[in-house]
Amino acid sequence: MRFWIECTRFETGQPIHINIALVGSLWRDGERTVLVFVGGDGERVEVIETPERIMDLHLGPMAKA
Repeated sequence: MRFWIECTRFETGQPIHINIALVGSLWRDGERTVLVFVGGDGERVEVIETPERIMDLHLGPMAKA
């Protein structure tokens, strides 16, 4: 299990490292995934990876049935 994962910013295509343990929620919005961090300021990051891909990066690929 990895807590720091590398994603790609939607706006710029630049890599960003995210501590997944600090993400309070995430959802898909069209072509982007929105990640909202826990805490009072509600910081958001938009990335190109799907929620499924983010979970694969965090937990490792899931076995197919």
